[in-house]
Amino acid sequence: MEYVIKLFKKLGLSSSDAKVYTMLLLKGPSSPARIAELLTMHRPQVHASLKRLAMKGLVEVLGGRPSTYKAVEPEVLLKIFDKEIGELMKKAKRELDTLKISPKELDYGVWMLRSYKGILLKAEALIEKAQIDLAVCGSEEFILRTLEKLNEARKRGVLVYIILYSGRDKIKSVPLIKKLFNKVKWAISGDIMVVADSKEAILIQRRIKDYGLYIREPVLIDYLLHDFFNRWIRGRTISDEPIQLPERFTIHRLALFEARRLLRSGKKLRARIKGRRIEQDEFRVIEGEISNVTLNFSTGLMHFVLKAGGETVKVGGPDAIAEDYAAYEIELEEVR
Repeated sequence: MEYVIKLFKKLGLSSSDAKVYTMLLLKGPSSPARIAELLTMHRPQVHASLKRLAMKGLVEVLGGRPSTYKAVEPEVLLKIFDKEIGELMKKAKRELDTLKISPKELDYGVWMLRSYKGILLKAEALIEKAQIDLAVCGSEEFILRTLEKLNEARKRGVLVYIILYSGRDKIKSVPLIKKLFNKVKWAISGDIMVVADSKEAILIQRRIKDYGLYIREPVLIDYLLHDFFNRWIRGRTISDEPIQLPERFTIHRLALFEARRLLRSGKKLRARIKGRRIEQDEFRVIEGEISNVTLNFSTGLMHFVLKAGGETVKVGGPDAIAEDYAAYEIELEEVR
């Protein structure tokens, strides 16, 4: 009965209306006096409920003295409600579309989310928006919940990295996930996270599901991706096939890791990098052949060595200070 009442309230009806409708379903056609007696309600209250139900098409009236009321079948009720909700959503969308929403969005910030359902919807929205790459880690439940959106992202060319958390060695969903994605690792535990194109992130504590953060803060996102990269390096491999070139990255460390792997296999690589010339602090696009990749875990130095425009330059991540360039987007391709 609880969910029936909730459904009725969504359509502007009351709990009394829901009780009258369900009573008519259970007892069959009845007069207002009979309904009032069975539900211990006042007759004016019953008449008001019957009037509202009749206007919605949820009860049928048999003329006579007194009138007799009959509930429509549940299938009819659900169709009526489905149609009303659909029309309501269309009207609401039209109204929202006419509002003059400021096109300028805050570039930076961290917002607190206190609804697990809302957090999941926000995570799915980030996955839908992703154009280049996704770093995703979470429990089996979370990965399966977002699996369809992640697969759609993969199909449109987004590079998807997944870290699956589980305390069990055998995870039932592994064959399905492995079938769809070729970048999957396993770890015992960690928080749930989605980072899209290194610009936006959702972070959820596994133990407190109704608490999460929506992050548009480059410094924090870089820390999250640093943590993701370390977990990726240490995680047990479920699937880790070489990338297919050309491929784009916003996650600098993963681009380095994949490039080093390809260079060691004997391939020659070029890179087209969008970033910032550190000395002049200005945006640049540089292209050139990759001569070396530095991934020094003890010092933290991680960069490409690139032959570009007759010079050799070092390209680090977004927070680079020891290199010539700080990269925001990297495209790798094979030199043939």
